[in-house]
Amino acid sequence: MTTKNEMTAVLESVLQEAAGVDAPVKEVKRTRRTANHSEGTKGDARKEAAPRRSRRTSTSKTDGDATTKRTTRRTSKTSRTVAADGEQHTARRTTRSTANKTKATGANEKTTRTRTTKSTRTTHRESTSGKKEKLMIIPLGGLGEIGKNMTVFQYGDDIIVLDAGLAFPDSDMFGVDIVIPDMSYLIENKDKVRAVVITHGHEDHIGSLAYLLKEIDVPVYATNLVCGLIEGKLRENHVSADKLNTVKAGDEIRIGAFKVGFIQTNHSIPDACAIYFQTPVGTVVHTGDFKIDQTPVDGKLMDVHKFAELGNKGVLALLSDSTNVEKPGFTPSESTVGPALLRAVGEAKGRVVLATFASNVSRIQQAVDAAVAFHRKVVVLGRSMVNVTEIAVERGYLNIPEGTLIDADEMNRYRDEEIMILTTGSQGEPMAGLSRMATNNHRSVEITPNDTIIISATPIPGNEAAVGRTIDNLLRLGANVIYGKDRGIHVSGHGSQEDLKTMLNLVRPRFFVPVHGEYRMLKKHGELAVSMGIVKPNHVLVGDNGQIFEFTSRTARKGGHVTAGKVFVDGLGVGDVGNIVIRDRQQLAQEGMVIVAMAMDRASGTIVSGPDIVSRGFVYVRDAEDLMKEAQHRAEAAVERCEMQNIKDWATIKQQVRDALGKFLYEKTRRRPMILPIIQDV
Repeated sequence: MTTKNEMTAVLESVLQEAAGVDAPVKEVKRTRRTANHSEGTKGDARKEAAPRRSRRTSTSKTDGDATTKRTTRRTSKTSRTVAADGEQHTARRTTRSTANKTKATGANEKTTRTRTTKSTRTTHRESTSGKKEKLMIIPLGGLGEIGKNMTVFQYGDDIIVLDAGLAFPDSDMFGVDIVIPDMSYLIENKDKVRAVVITHGHEDHIGSLAYLLKEIDVPVYATNLVCGLIEGKLRENHVSADKLNTVKAGDEIRIGAFKVGFIQTNHSIPDACAIYFQTPVGTVVHTGDFKIDQTPVDGKLMDVHKFAELGNKGVLALLSDSTNVEKPGFTPSESTVGPALLRAVGEAKGRVVLATFASNVSRIQQAVDAAVAFHRKVVVLGRSMVNVTEIAVERGYLNIPEGTLIDADEMNRYRDEEIMILTTGSQGEPMAGLSRMATNNHRSVEITPNDTIIISATPIPGNEAAVGRTIDNLLRLGANVIYGKDRGIHVSGHGSQEDLKTMLNLVRPRFFVPVHGEYRMLKKHGELAVSMGIVKPNHVLVGDNGQIFEFTSRTARKGGHVTAGKVFVDGLGVGDVGNIVIRDRQQLAQEGMVIVAMAMDRASGTIVSGPDIVSRGFVYVRDAEDLMKEAQHRAEAAVERCEMQNIKDWATIKQQVRDALGKFLYEKTRRRPMILPIIQDV
């Protein structure tokens, strides 16, 4: 016989499943479904079940039905079979009975609650019948690569841009200063863009914001330190900061069809936040760059309770940082670096030069603490290091005792053992402070054998060779160089596998989109989520930049593509250096150039001077005089053939010279220099 308590447990189980929460299972018999009903009744149960806020009402109204049910079960075998086989049938009968009871009782508190439930249920049906828009998530950067993170969230005519970062050029992108995402899609839809939301202040998340705001005038929402860093970027690019809005972790703001919330996380820069988007089709959580730090230097713990709260309510999709997915275990706390720095500074006999990321304010704080502990003055060198330090001090993120900071020109007033220098160049950047010191090209610092150099960073993929050269040069100068993971002077700001597992367990999304990593990292992160049983294999969406991910309240799929790619910034030029220019620069760097100069009488079409050959980066002319003379003869022969055929078109003459000379030089040298014929009209 089914008791009242058993009936209530069954209904609660159905309601919890409909709301996206796993029901607690006290007895298998109370929650088990038969194979015949498990798929066929699942959708109906979700449609008929009331939302969480009406669960208490629906449950309380089952009391009378439970009594009727007991009477029926004593007299009807059919009723016993239905009650035993399907909890969905019970839920539907209970709902119908509740509706009838509501009509009979009139306008009381229960009636009001039931009407609210009915209205909510109608809205849910509309959302699943295709009447509502689909949520589109479109990454324009950050997928299949490290850096230039930018993601578009679009619902109907409302677009929110999450982050606007840059990437640093590869070694074969000659002359390129930075690389930013292709923003064509946003520019084409600028009337739909409502805001830009920033997760944290690293260059790969804010570096292209000024270029975006030159094209689209929209508000920007970011935390306090991030706003300070952005203001400096905007000033450099002559862009107004009037639309900059400061928020803090825990805030929620309404932007078009979205409610956007900020969650405190930990990263290698203060004020980092995850972002959640509450949309008409469900809640989407984007972690930003994060790790779970139990002892952060600034004392601000990650708000795991908010992630868990969202997970309990139901999260449609999670987009999570994949940078360190290949590393097992947890990422160590930033506070573990402090003791290692204290030990290294305490053992140093002369000056200490510490290079780290300028934006790692917590690392700078620990370095300053070590300097103060051993009575050293601190000199800050490098434009970005100076800017970040000033902003962090001004906004209360750095605590530096008065009198600790001194200018570079004051160093000579102190002994070497009383000085610590904080500088940029931990990634081997040619123009950064440490690189200049390593080549004896710095205006304020000359490295001596008495100096201790601490490189408190690990090379970003692609920078290993540059960092290695810097270390070699410093060692040649006799300095003591402290670097490497085994010294404990650096920890990552990105979560490793156990951090990522914890995030998945907290949020428990229906769909999962790995972001922020190279393609192998995205795949690995997806496999990690599936191995935990958090999401089904077909609920993991791995894509590339420009891929449209489409979501309804129950489904997700890969749609089409939008324009996405790399835009090169070279000096003041944005986008004027494309793939063809880069290819030409690569050819010039690898093979050199040969110029063929001649003068032509346009009226007669005859060559009156030349052709003369000039070479740069191809061969050393004095050691290859015979080769250059023969090349000149080949060029003359090509011009003579054009004259014999009465060819006067300059483009055709240039092509004939280029082809003849290119074939000859490749036969002799197996090189393909860039050949530039130049014709002057006389």
